[in-house]
Amino acid sequence: MQTIKRILIGFVTAVSIVTGCFADSKCDSSAYYRTHKTECEKSSNITTILAVAGGAALAGVGIALANNGSSNNASSPEHSNQTITLRSSNTNSNYALTDKIQNNKIYTSYIYSETNGADISDDILQFAKATETYTKNYKQFDSVNLAYAIARGYTGKNVNIAIMDDFNYHHGYTVHNLAQYAAKDANIANYNLTYSQQSFVPFDKIAETIKYSAPAHIYNNSWQMDSTQYMNAATVVYNNFDPKTYANAQQYMYSITSQNFINQIINTAIENDSIFVWAAGNDSQKESGALSAMPLAFPELNGHFVNVVAFDQNAKKLAWYSNQCGVTQNYCIAAPGSLLQTDAKETTVSGTSFAAPIVSGAIAVIKEAFPYMTATQITELLFTTARDLGDPGVDAVYGWGLLDMETATKPVGTPKIVLSNETIQPLTDANVGGIAASAIKNAGLEIAFVDDFGRAFKTKLSDSINVIPYGRAFGKLQNNEDNFVTIFDNLEFGFKKTNILESNGFITSKSNNLTNFVGYKNEFVFDNFSIYQNVRFGTTAPKSEYNSIINGFSNIYTSSVSTGIKWNDFIFELSIPETILYGNMYMNLPIGRANDGQMLYNQTNINLKTKPSVEYSVKYKNIYAGYINNYDYQDEFFIMAKTKFTF
Repeated sequence: MQTIKRILIGFVTAVSIVTGCFADSKCDSSAYYRTHKTECEKSSNITTILAVAGGAALAGVGIALANNGSSNNASSPEHSNQTITLRSSNTNSNYALTDKIQNNKIYTSYIYSETNGADISDDILQFAKATETYTKNYKQFDSVNLAYAIARGYTGKNVNIAIMDDFNYHHGYTVHNLAQYAAKDANIANYNLTYSQQSFVPFDKIAETIKYSAPAHIYNNSWQMDSTQYMNAATVVYNNFDPKTYANAQQYMYSITSQNFINQIINTAIENDSIFVWAAGNDSQKESGALSAMPLAFPELNGHFVNVVAFDQNAKKLAWYSNQCGVTQNYCIAAPGSLLQTDAKETTVSGTSFAAPIVSGAIAVIKEAFPYMTATQITELLFTTARDLGDPGVDAVYGWGLLDMETATKPVGTPKIVLSNETIQPLTDANVGGIAASAIKNAGLEIAFVDDFGRAFKTKLSDSINVIPYGRAFGKLQNNEDNFVTIFDNLEFGFKKTNILESNGFITSKSNNLTNFVGYKNEFVFDNFSIYQNVRFGTTAPKSEYNSIINGFSNIYTSSVSTGIKWNDFIFELSIPETILYGNMYMNLPIGRANDGQMLYNQTNINLKTKPSVEYSVKYKNIYAGYINNYDYQDEFFIMAKTKFTF
């Protein structure tokens, strides 16, 4: 595949000077610079390019398609040129024009996960890979784990992609198809930026096309200026390794494009919260094309711009033709761009032009799955979940690394529960007493948690519950100390502490609740043994904790029954321990996030009525052994001895 060189901006400028049509801006022409290097290096003035001739000069701007590449059709709207006033960003405009550009390397952690798609069965995954569009580019799509996003049901539905490209030949249609392959249900509109094949309209005209196009979440631009030693992303922001001021860098960008063009991109990005995806170019250079430097000169675009280099899935490295990320590394990512197939062209295509729409499709998938995410959050997610390539961390070749849709569409970081009172609890296994645990598990509830990006995912509530036995042996140890009983003949009245609904974590309830009870006990004495029975009915009003999805209880009504035989120092007992006859637990469960980002909750009542357990026990003096057959949770077996020391 041969790299197709387009007309350089400098060449047009130099020709224009010869013909007397344009203002003097010779040294900003790469063609002129190559033949007049000594003269040009004496001057650092970069602010006088293309200021006089306006639209005529811009018509000759040397836009280069990134090797074979761009998107779908729809003509540019015909509107008269208007000056576009720049809107400032609310978040990224905290800089002074006189400041020198800061492009410090980002030191941040990648987000890794150990689940490796465990939520997706192999059958579902293979089904996602079996589609015709996936098999066309199986290796390429597999290299970025696209099938995992498809298997999770994310296809870019209700997300708008604008393809800004050359639709006078296959390039634009090829780009369109690749974006559609990556996000099959996305709404993709095509906007033509050329008069004829590879003959681009002026930058002001491109600005109008963006302005009057339907609002989009993503703007794919698979075109670029050629990257040379004298004009590339680095030359936008550096003078011989010395950072320019923002004012100088911005004036330079205006000079090689147009002020309207830059301002319109910034306005669109901010007003629509859009993301511009740009192909890095196909000149095999260490720096991307100059257009990819826009966020460096205009920090308002940070979080709204992704520069894309091409990965060769066969060579397992940067494609030979692809420019490197270079100074754009902090907002640059790699995607497969080699030997791709679409219906728009019979032969395969290669280029950063075709890596870019795969990234655009990936962004559409993320936006559909999590519509409340902002552009800045999406780009941060895209970067920090990328698969690290090359030197560890963010580097000048691959930027953040290779796009990874498996990691980008699953929870990353620490899962958390957002309670209805807006407090946050970690989603760790909660220890819940057997009676409450069995009731919650049997309810079959789902709960939403959020990851480090605030994205909501659902999980079974039962998967986060660790059932703990009631611990009736300890209850028996505490029986005498915790009970207050008044007896009238065979009737007893009193109260006791109970942990029958004990739990912790995000399902915390208060422990040591008091149960008021009334009972009836009787004993029949024979020669050397006796038979006894005891029945109790109780009521308790448990309390929930502040940091809990439990927000209340009804009154809980319980009963217990025991009968046994006393013979000398032995007691043999058969009993039904404390059992809930009636009661409800009220939970305010997070169930997801609305499109505007608000957490959604569902008030749920859980019936705590339980099936009775049966206890078999033997006591000899102070030694006690018992076995409890619990219906819904783990059985209990205990042996204990009880004594008292008096001082």
